[in-house]
Amino acid sequence: MKKLLLNFGFLVLIGISPGWAQLNDYLKANMSPETEKMITEAKACQDSDSQNCSTLFRAAIKKGKKEKAAYLDYLYFQYAFYLYRTNQSDSSMYYVDKALANENPKDYDTHAAAVNLKGTLFYSLGENVKAIDHLIQASKILEENKDSVKLAYSFINIGTLVGSADDNKTAMDYYMKAYNILTALKDSSYLGTLAGNIGSKYFERSDWGNSKIWAHRAMKFENPRDPYTGKSSGAHILSLLFTHENNLDSAYYYGQKAVEYAEKTEQPYKIGSALYAYAVALNNKGMKSEARKNIDEAISVLSDIGEKETLVKALGIAAEIYADGGDYKKASEYYAEYKKLYESLLPEQTAKIVSELNTQYETEKKEKQIAEQELKIQKHRSNLWLAILGGALLASILGGAFWMNRRTNRLKLSQLQQEKENAILNSFIQGEERERNRISHELHDGVAAMIGAAKMGLEAIPHLKPEQQLEQYNKVKTILNTTHADVRHIAHNLLPTVLENDGLIKATEHFIGEINQTGLLKVSVADNNSGAEKLPEQMQLLLFRVIQELVNNIIKHSQAQTAKISFSRSANGLNIEVTDDGIGFDGGLDSGNQGLYSISQRLKSIGGNFKFIKGERRGMSAIAEVKI
Repeated sequence: MKKLLLNFGFLVLIGISPGWAQLNDYLKANMSPETEKMITEAKACQDSDSQNCSTLFRAAIKKGKKEKAAYLDYLYFQYAFYLYRTNQSDSSMYYVDKALANENPKDYDTHAAAVNLKGTLFYSLGENVKAIDHLIQASKILEENKDSVKLAYSFINIGTLVGSADDNKTAMDYYMKAYNILTALKDSSYLGTLAGNIGSKYFERSDWGNSKIWAHRAMKFENPRDPYTGKSSGAHILSLLFTHENNLDSAYYYGQKAVEYAEKTEQPYKIGSALYAYAVALNNKGMKSEARKNIDEAISVLSDIGEKETLVKALGIAAEIYADGGDYKKASEYYAEYKKLYESLLPEQTAKIVSELNTQYETEKKEKQIAEQELKIQKHRSNLWLAILGGALLASILGGAFWMNRRTNRLKLSQLQQEKENAILNSFIQGEERERNRISHELHDGVAAMIGAAKMGLEAIPHLKPEQQLEQYNKVKTILNTTHADVRHIAHNLLPTVLENDGLIKATEHFIGEINQTGLLKVSVADNNSGAEKLPEQMQLLLFRVIQELVNNIIKHSQAQTAKISFSRSANGLNIEVTDDGIGFDGGLDSGNQGLYSISQRLKSIGGNFKFIKGERRGMSAIAEVKI
């Protein structure tokens, strides 16, 4: 049998690395010794992974603010990076925005690192377009400042994301740019991996000749820090290429090498993928028993890490390998697993693509209809005015027609505008659904994997020597502590526990307590027998998110020192008023602020209203009204 899946993908091993900004010469020359000591201690705490380091980072930021330091962006960035490493993405996004808002033009390194980190956070949220946009911005900053090494790494990361969107040509362009820069600099750190990535892109385009050239290059480079990643990718590609050419001996040889190198990288994805390619080569050579052993192991490894796209291919090949060997029962079992997984992946991917395209199409369609309608109104006005100049009698007749026609067109325009708003609202709802899917993946790929590891660790304890049992117990304890923290973080994002148990007022007080601890804003909460805690749970959650968005807007934009959140009853229902002593806001809900527009649309969806009242001297009041 000669079977090959030619669209087989390869993992890019240089991920998005935001930790660029270092304590450079400029920062050392301008930073006080006390602040430098504080940030050094905070980064040492971060590297130890042994405790909560937020207090140290916040103390450094507080001192920098007190000194009105020009390097506040560096302090904000370092804290944002720590929050990113500890899986606190929302907080990380907040502080990286603070870093960008306090940009120091004399320190491009921090600015590039902050833009890059924001792209990383968008990537973790599944917003690849925004992620790519920010990585390109970071690369431009590095290019302007002639930082060639980091520019090459930035190009690799952009190629990674573009390639994940199946734009192989653009991905290859970025990989080639990075390869040429690193070659000129004689920096071989990632040349092997890059060559493997380029070879894989040629493979996906069925350019077998160039794919083979780059696969051999990937195997050639020596990198003391990572000597086997490029070799593993190169051997993997060559095994598949020689299988395609029906050169069974060479396919077998390179498949064996791919497994050997992959195991030395200790990267499960590479190990599972290499075992898969090796199994195909073994089966083609008639080594049925070895082929079955390797494909079983590949499926086990890929299942453990949740790599579904490669796993579904391995299951399909496994069914064929066992069928070739006459074990039809096992072949049937693998085929059933393959069919189930394939069908589960197909609607998920298709639904996402169709949903996004449909939302985009509907919004663009409504905008086009509005534009056409406005053009018709313009034409009607021109024609009617020409007719009016023709005579008084005709003018009176056409004036009536103009009024009626204008009124009709305005009604149509209003209807189309409402349909556009509904389409945008649907896109918000679909965005929330994508967030739910992301959290589901976090539970499956993170928490489930950690619990599985703890289970295996516990099962191993009875079989260890007495002196090893305590060490194993501590390892399991560490895994469970980490898993517990992850679950609490995910659960809190979905529905804050205090909101579920004690209601909207207590949840708001808890949230404000956390804000006050940061020192960024002093907020108070007042409840005038509003009865908010008696509202339905979903309505309380919606109002809680509205309050969070308003407070975050105050911190980001108002320059306020204090704020107050008041809950009260009115003749129409519940009023929530958020006031601040900041610089105010001159715009409206249609001024381009997506957050305020989202708040307005959410409240409209439950029959509520949202409005602003500007203070007499300064400050702003945002009022949400909900009928009970």
